[in-house]
Amino acid sequence: MIRSYNHKGFVLEVAIETSSRLVPPPGELRYLAIVTISRSGRPVTAFSPLLIENTRYSNFASAEDALMSAHTQARTLVDEWVRAAL
Repeated sequence: MIRSYNHKGFVLEVAIETSSRLVPPPGELRYLAIVTISRSGRPVTAFSPLLIENTRYSNFASAEDALMSAHTQARTLVDEWVRAAL
């Protein structure tokens, strides 16, 4: 699943993938969030691509959690980067 969001002139692309384990234990499917932040069609090399992780685990229990957490963290990174550039 890939979603794109616009934020302060940047495009935040969030890709959700299943964990790299070949055979997860039953009921243990986990998800990873990979974020690419771009501007004018080119990735911003200061922080792209990023792997966003759950604070307690190295991956997320649901695709929705991964998507929302990655989107929120990407917005925060852009906000802080823009603020620091002023």
